[in-house]
Amino acid sequence: MKINKIYSLTLSILLFSACSTKHIEKEPKKENNETNTTKSLTFLEVSAGDLNSTKEEALPKVSYDELQGEFQTNSKLWEFIDMMVQVHNFDKKYLNEIFSQAQNYNYIPQTRSCTSNIIVGKIGAWDKYKSCFIYERNIQRGLKFWEEHEDTLNRAEAQYGVPVKYIIGILGIETAYGVNFGKYRVIDVLTTKSMLGGRRASFYTDELEKYLLISRDIGLNPTETMGSTSGALGYGQFMPSSYMRFAVDFNSDGKTDLWDAEDAIGSIANYFAQNGWNPSIPKVAVRARYKGNRFRRLKTGYKTRYSLSWLKRKYHIVPREKFHPYGKVSLIKLPRGTYDELWLGSPNFRVITTYNHSTYYGMTAFELGEEIEKRRYGGGI
Repeated sequence: MKINKIYSLTLSILLFSACSTKHIEKEPKKENNETNTTKSLTFLEVSAGDLNSTKEEALPKVSYDELQGEFQTNSKLWEFIDMMVQVHNFDKKYLNEIFSQAQNYNYIPQTRSCTSNIIVGKIGAWDKYKSCFIYERNIQRGLKFWEEHEDTLNRAEAQYGVPVKYIIGILGIETAYGVNFGKYRVIDVLTTKSMLGGRRASFYTDELEKYLLISRDIGLNPTETMGSTSGALGYGQFMPSSYMRFAVDFNSDGKTDLWDAEDAIGSIANYFAQNGWNPSIPKVAVRARYKGNRFRRLKTGYKTRYSLSWLKRKYHIVPREKFHPYGKVSLIKLPRGTYDELWLGSPNFRVITTYNHSTYYGMTAFELGEEIEKRRYGGGI
């Protein structure tokens, strides 16, 4: 017992001396490297932690009693913050902290999209627009996404009546199947567009309100979420107002999260269903025949509505295959390099364009989905 006590006392003295000395010991023997390295790392971690703690204590703590940052003098934002506190029970310091980090989106370097310089209607415009979304790598991504989420996609089609291929088409255009959710912080985009005036300031103020509510509901940090140049969110790039109206908890986990593929799939299908998708219409669009290489005789675009019988009788425009649109058709012109393609769009085509009010967008979603379906089931190039 005495020997043990003496040994313990001696060991304690040695350890105390090792910790208090400034002398740098020689490298330990190889057989003790592992043990000593572990101790050394532990000591360094503790020391670094103490050092950081000291630094943090030395630095003045930021108070968010008042708004700071680039928008600190914006009276409209002050009023918005007060409204969010009163109406939605947000903590004022929390909102001050968020908006103190917001930056003026107008001063953030922006990259042009593939479609930025395309002039709709110009000769060859359709070829350029289409190539921005329908290319081999994106088709392969779509095939992989379909394979990975087949059960969810089939369930969405069964529940909402929207074919899988058109859900796939939308996802390919919007985020390339989750590859690109957006390059800009949503808080920067929405704060700038709502608080600095402009033609649609009221619209973006409403979007900002809904964005903060969504972030709170699903546990997002509002200062970290990335989105589009309009503040659109998730796989399907829903604006916050559309998120609240059409997004669904399709995986039944208790929250509606459009960065979750299952929820995104169900939400896109629900969006189409709520905007008038008719499962009884067998085809979204078919190619039409007309005389000549360029078409200029009638107004074209997704907003147009013509009866098939009138087009045939008056202008000899006929579908190239059987087509039962169950309503008036849109006359769609797609200008290519040496000729114009003419298409007839069913009411379901117009539903697709509610997602983005563009004839080219609607046709790209349609054709991308059709191409991926062909590849999946044996066909296509």
